[in-house]
Amino acid sequence: MARIRVAMADDHTLVRRSIISVLSTYDDLDFVADASNGFELCEMIYKLSSPPDVCLLDVNMPVMNGYDTLVTLKSKYPEMRFLMLTQYDNEFVIIKMLKSGANAYMLKNTEPLDLVIAIRTIIEKPFFHSNLVNGHLIAIVQKEEEYSKLSLSDLEKTFLTYTASELTYKEIASKMNLSVRTIEGYREKLFLKLEVKSRTGLALYAIRLGLIMIESSDQNH
Repeated sequence: MARIRVAMADDHTLVRRSIISVLSTYDDLDFVADASNGFELCEMIYKLSSPPDVCLLDVNMPVMNGYDTLVTLKSKYPEMRFLMLTQYDNEFVIIKMLKSGANAYMLKNTEPLDLVIAIRTIIEKPFFHSNLVNGHLIAIVQKEEEYSKLSLSDLEKTFLTYTASELTYKEIASKMNLSVRTIEGYREKLFLKLEVKSRTGLALYAIRLGLIMIESSDQNH
């Protein structure tokens, strides 16, 4: 089994050390750098003879947070994979992660073996299918042939674009000059048409269909 070079940034030293200690017991994982924030991690990685394959990044860190660290490293090392760790199960955070190019999003109380599986998976595939980011959904949005089967109106595409923002459905209705009931109708119709069950699912489609550009997220999280 090929060895996987791993780096990690988390400002909670006990959490970081605990995760590294447990994951280091797996023969295929080598931790090559760890730091208390993204800036420190970037500086460490730049000094390595070869970059890590995977970075485990805490979302909320001082100096340089997980979003900015991801974007900074991804611009320099496009093949690097990123697994984001957080305490929060929030659909807006998940959407921001995906827009930033993250390959996996997991809670910090995840079982160690699940973390290992996620790391191994994103080495080979674009996403790790966790409970937070539905595997069936990602499987659908990665299939190009599914796109040709979709028949979306301009208003449906506009609505999908807004689902990847932080606007509430009421605010989306205002932006589109439609009633809240009409917007809810679009949502339910698209749930059925796209075979998804959440706003995160709608946003994933918007991203994959090119309605949303992958970009750096802001620090308001």
